[in-house]
Amino acid sequence: MTPAPSVSHFRHVIEQLLVLERERSLREAALDDRDLVEKLLATVDTAPVLLSYVDTDERYRFCNQSYERWFGASREQVVGRAVRQVVGDAGYETIREQVRAALSGRRVRFELAVPYRDGGTRVVQADYLPHVDANGHVAGFVAMVSDVTEARRGEEAERIAHQLRDSQDRLRLALEAAALGTWDLDYTTGQRNYSDRALEQLGLAPGTPLTSEILRWCAPPEDHPRLDAALQAAHDPNGDGAFRLEFRVVGPRVPRERWLLARGQVHFNAQRRPLRIVGTLQDITENRRARLRADRLAAVSSALSRVLSPEEVARVVVREGAAALEAVAASLVLLSEDGTAFELRAAHGFPEGTLGVWQRFPVDTAVMYRDAVRTGKPVLYADLDAYLRDYPERRGSPTLLGRAFAALSLTVDGRVLGAFGFIFSHEQDFEPEMLQFMESLGQQCALALERARLYDAERRARAEAERLRDRLATERSLLEAVLDQLPVGVVIAEPGGRLVRGNSAIETIWGHPYVASEDIPGYVAYQGTRPDGTAYAPHEWPLARALMHGETVLREPVRLRMRDGSARHIDLSATRVQDAEGRVVAAVAVSTDVTAHHQMREALRREAEVRDRLMGIVGHDLRNPLQAIATSGTMLLRDSPPDSSQHKRASRIITSVRRMDHLIRDLLDFARASQGGTLPIQRQRMSLDDACHIIVDELLAAYPERDIHLDLRGDLTGQWDLDRLVQLLGNLVVNAFTHGAKGVPVEVRADGTNDEVVLEVANAGNPIPPALLPRIFEPFTRAAVGGDSLKGVGLGLFIVHEIVTAHGGRIQVTSTRETGTVFQMRLPRGSRR
Repeated sequence: MTPAPSVSHFRHVIEQLLVLERERSLREAALDDRDLVEKLLATVDTAPVLLSYVDTDERYRFCNQSYERWFGASREQVVGRAVRQVVGDAGYETIREQVRAALSGRRVRFELAVPYRDGGTRVVQADYLPHVDANGHVAGFVAMVSDVTEARRGEEAERIAHQLRDSQDRLRLALEAAALGTWDLDYTTGQRNYSDRALEQLGLAPGTPLTSEILRWCAPPEDHPRLDAALQAAHDPNGDGAFRLEFRVVGPRVPRERWLLARGQVHFNAQRRPLRIVGTLQDITENRRARLRADRLAAVSSALSRVLSPEEVARVVVREGAAALEAVAASLVLLSEDGTAFELRAAHGFPEGTLGVWQRFPVDTAVMYRDAVRTGKPVLYADLDAYLRDYPERRGSPTLLGRAFAALSLTVDGRVLGAFGFIFSHEQDFEPEMLQFMESLGQQCALALERARLYDAERRARAEAERLRDRLATERSLLEAVLDQLPVGVVIAEPGGRLVRGNSAIETIWGHPYVASEDIPGYVAYQGTRPDGTAYAPHEWPLARALMHGETVLREPVRLRMRDGSARHIDLSATRVQDAEGRVVAAVAVSTDVTAHHQMREALRREAEVRDRLMGIVGHDLRNPLQAIATSGTMLLRDSPPDSSQHKRASRIITSVRRMDHLIRDLLDFARASQGGTLPIQRQRMSLDDACHIIVDELLAAYPERDIHLDLRGDLTGQWDLDRLVQLLGNLVVNAFTHGAKGVPVEVRADGTNDEVVLEVANAGNPIPPALLPRIFEPFTRAAVGGDSLKGVGLGLFIVHEIVTAHGGRIQVTSTRETGTVFQMRLPRGSRR
């Protein structure tokens, strides 16, 4: 059999026919439409495609037999009718643009889904070939239409099948990645399908035939009511058909408790009768254990927040930790105060009487606690054989209760407090989640132990403070009695100048009652003259000078005029009072009536004048005796054994001398700066490296228990005052020693850039209160009461600021709990040779 001609063959024939017809029309009389139609009829009447000729009125002039088969109408019923009438309104609107294009003389080829009125919607491929006469006018067009609906449906079916296969592959990968088992039950056939993973999760062998009884056997009886309730809710016709249940699995193929999460969906028919239920199974054992451990850890945290002694902390940790980890036994030991022994503080799960020898034992005893404390890392033994290889002497011990073992150290801020451990009845893999729980438990335990220690220390401190308050009250009463009975007048002032106390001798000596002035200008209530007859202004009184300038006044002669006109001569002495840390807490002025000894005082006038001049240069005067004291103290320190009391006293002498020298220097500098000028500096070409090493050597000698870390980079040379920079670094490093964290080195960093050198002094510890930072470089600035008092910044930081300013530099400070406190200075190099 000869195969039917292809569509492209018919298209070629028609195109040739149109060309020949036009050429002939040019040579002879043109063919009319009927001639062309007859030729078309003779050529393609039996073609397997729709063939037609449409004139310029959009009416069919010819159609082949395929139209009859497609539309079920005879050829005579099609010819002469308009295209819209044959294909219908919807179909015509679909192809209207293509029809108009063909009648305009353009060849058109397209593929569209056309909703034919009598032939249904079909996907067609069409060629519209214009028929042009000898005059170039379009007489109509030949339409050749092929039905490709089935071909496109096949292609779409193949595409959908391909997508389905891809979807199934992705679903299979997702199920495998999520470790999900699948299951379904067809209620119409009773057929159950469980994947191999689902059977494995249920503790069943692959291929196990499933019945309702077998499935219920997989879960413990106590879980059956929940299983039945969940299934009943899922099959409720008024519900959404969703099924979700967490349940346990038991059986010989499940060595340890296993928890599964079952999810499913019931599908109903139109009458809301169940047709099928499909779902998944997921092993949630580890997730559930993690949740339980997290809940247990939260419970431990809550319990630890309520206990206040180390013993209570230890008992909570071993009890709750053993329950959370499913351990058969647990214990906790703490290091003794001298660090030579472990002391058992709590135990859980051990037979009675087996821990007597373990109440206290040396730290080098061959047990896991020793290695956990030494290494600072968890000590884990997954099985008994591995444990006995490292601790063979423990074989046969009555405390050897399990098959796996773990021990972890307890540390706070790098300080080891002790260790705790667990014993497990089964071998363990020690998954990361389990180890993380033990470490978190250890951290909470260590913090709770430290909190208990601090609470105990606070309790003792409160008791000591109460004792000191009682003692202070007694001593204050004694002081009041002494002041009232002293033969000299005593006035006490606060650092701000307010007079807070004056004894009864003031009225006797001064000739008028004690006046409690609120500030230094209020001292105008006290009238007196110097030996040369000039009167005292309020700020010139010795007490005011002691407060404002730190001057210590001894027996300054003052002349008073009594109400009866007589003169009285007194000696005034004044000084500031500092606490053990060098902070000014008060000032005291003492008035002594020396009228009877005036003549003797007159003889000593010259000596007093010399003393007054010397006070003007107090810094130089006091340093000489201080140097002598320092020299003697150094000799005593060198000649005394290191552990002797004399050695300790000599160390205190040298420390006090350094503090006094530092105070004198700061006071002199403050006096210069407070008069409105800058500190004098002597610039010379130097390296900041020299200043850093000088002060580090001095301070490490003075503070042997502290450490300083130097980080010097780049070009550190410039035109600066070496002594002033040493003073600056000394103030900042001592300040860091005083307020920084103990045991953490103070950082001194310097980095040279093109035009300046950046110098930083940093320390860890509690941050400076934010409210204080804007005023940190003001003189006599302190933290608020109840805060972290900034001891020593009264003048030290003020002078640091003045030294930086004198060098034309800038200084700033940042202080947070995370980064610590950092003083940063930027020093211009100045001119360099």
